[in-house]
Amino acid sequence: MKKIAFIPPELLSMCMPIVEQFHQKQGFSNLAAKIASDDNSAALTSIPEAAAILNDTHRFYNIRRWCFLASIGVVCLTFLLPWWSLFTLIVIFLADRFLAYREKHGWKFLSAVLLSFEMLTNDFAGWGKAYPEERAKALRVLQDNSESPKSTWLDYYFPERAEPDFAHTKAFEPSLQNKTT
Repeated sequence: MKKIAFIPPELLSMCMPIVEQFHQKQGFSNLAAKIASDDNSAALTSIPEAAAILNDTHRFYNIRRWCFLASIGVVCLTFLLPWWSLFTLIVIFLADRFLAYREKHGWKFLSAVLLSFEMLTNDFAGWGKAYPEERAKALRVLQDNSESPKSTWLDYYFPERAEPDFAHTKAFEPSLQNKTT
């Protein structure tokens, strides 16, 4: 897993499985569109490591579109070329599947980064208090108000957290050795 400048590694490594489990159950229906919104893109592009992953993910998507168009072209050209030229469809299909895997992994990682930012800014499970400098940086990156920070990604991945008996919060607390006093 790639490291993002000021996100505590423990927090990012905690967010990745949350994102993966969620999307394993729910699918990836609108994740790319949700990340590509103006606010999220601006936040991600302001961090060089996240911007590189965002660019790679967009590039994988664009190459996959070209693979689709190439497969249509190969099918059309089989009327002019020998039938065995259809074997190129196998190569195109394998390339598309590989790129799809990399693209999904990129979207999941970027989603975990945005979730980590919101966990810091909202002081979810004590992360903001444990890492006050990182919280301030996350607030700047998200261009958020410290009094009432946005919780788009927290609401998306933890819709039940608004309930008063949300017992899972304790499992997401930072370890004691990393907390600041």
